[in-house]
Amino acid sequence: MGIVPKVILLLALVPLGCTTELTSIPIPGLYSTNYWGVVTGTRHGDELSNARISAASRVPCTAYAFDITITEFADNGEKLATLTLFNIPKKPGSLTKFKVDYRTLYCGTDSIGCTFTTLSNKLPWGTYKPVIGSETQLTIQSFDEVSGEIKGTANVRMIPDQVQNAAAPNPLLFKNIKFLTKLKYSNGTYTK
Repeated sequence: MGIVPKVILLLALVPLGCTTELTSIPIPGLYSTNYWGVVTGTRHGDELSNARISAASRVPCTAYAFDITITEFADNGEKLATLTLFNIPKKPGSLTKFKVDYRTLYCGTDSIGCTFTTLSNKLPWGTYKPVIGSETQLTIQSFDEVSGEIKGTANVRMIPDQVQNAAAPNPLLFKNIKFLTKLKYSNGTYTK
């Protein structure tokens, strides 16, 4: 095959490649292996995008606390971001003591941690920390010790990790978050 036929073949195939649609990954179901429950709310005034929620007992504090992770997905199934609340006591109550460094949380305390991480170039890249005080609170309305079911609400104001001043412009606001979920089984999933 000479060079001219190869160029013609290449030119004929290029339009086919341009019209090929990228396959999308299905968004996990509300009740699936890794997610269980419903979550609503806003991030910076916009509805959470295809939000899924999960909860698991906090290691090594399994008797006292749990963590909640809210994951947002794009319509094509790409993970956009995660909001994780750490060290939540296994009992109803209102919490406003957020620690910026969630790695120093201790079992049996009423201090909780929070982090938001973007996972896609569709959102500003980075990791965010909570602003302690104004507009940052979590309420666990109910916690069922037998079923592990958890119902609650939250509002969280956050700034990028590298910013030192809580009065930084354009904080990230999560408002009117309402959720119903339950703890994962000991195998780390919602499937026995």
